[in-house]
Amino acid sequence: MVRFLKRLLSKERGQALPIVLGLLAIGGLTIAVSLNYATTSLKGSRIIEEKTEGVYAAAAGVEYTLWSLGIGGTPPAQLSENINQMAVGIQTENLGIFTWYLGELIAITDEHVEWLDVSGNITDLGGNVYQYTITVTWQTSAGESGEPPIKLAEIGARLPVGYSYQAGSAASFPGNLSLGKPTSPIQTDPYGAYLPNWVFGTPRPQVSATQPTRSQSFYITGTESLEDEYVWVVAEREDIGQVGEITGTRYKITATATRPEDGRTTAEIVADVIIKDDGKTNIVSWQITK
Repeated sequence: MVRFLKRLLSKERGQALPIVLGLLAIGGLTIAVSLNYATTSLKGSRIIEEKTEGVYAAAAGVEYTLWSLGIGGTPPAQLSENINQMAVGIQTENLGIFTWYLGELIAITDEHVEWLDVSGNITDLGGNVYQYTITVTWQTSAGESGEPPIKLAEIGARLPVGYSYQAGSAASFPGNLSLGKPTSPIQTDPYGAYLPNWVFGTPRPQVSATQPTRSQSFYITGTESLEDEYVWVVAEREDIGQVGEITGTRYKITATATRPEDGRTTAEIVADVIIKDDGKTNIVSWQITK
């Protein structure tokens, strides 16, 4: 390009002005493209910033609703104040009573599910070995009703992700409901967590007013975080059915952040949660849908 201009200038006297104007035109095009790119980048940054602020605002709506439900309050239809200059509307749908059983959420319709209670405990024994104990308890309400012993059909647990059942370890605890192996192969949930489950034959073990507590202990091994575990028991009686450690009211919460000036939605979050009677919350899913 430079060589071409030199040749042109050496042969054509008085042609400098058109050449300069041409260069200015090229420069103007370059500057215009750069400005357009900068404007596009600025708009993109503003959109991302607005989206981020909208997500925070919608999340605040979900969190406030969870707090309200946890204390037994009425969930709001809208936050009283704007968050990040955005209005937050909230829809809360009561889906009924559910429990976690074998990696799935099961709707509870059995009228006497409260006659049994189940809980789990993990004890660190050292060397990446832990004792997992499931405890089943006959509730006072059953005794007050003069109910006969409640026979048990199954008992099991969701292990923390990264942990596995130590083969044959249930036989190490003579007082167990079962000294045998869990159902083989041991199932896993979508996250890869093992779900050891014992199915009882006849005569089935039972809990009663005279023997209100029974347990199932075993060893697990692993090195990951001890979290998201839960246990369950299944009664032979159909009016009791599955009883899970995580049992409560299931809610679908939808929080939408909008700009007050034009009503445009900046973000929407849909949360699926279970809130237990004691106010503790178990989040099933949390999705940014818009």
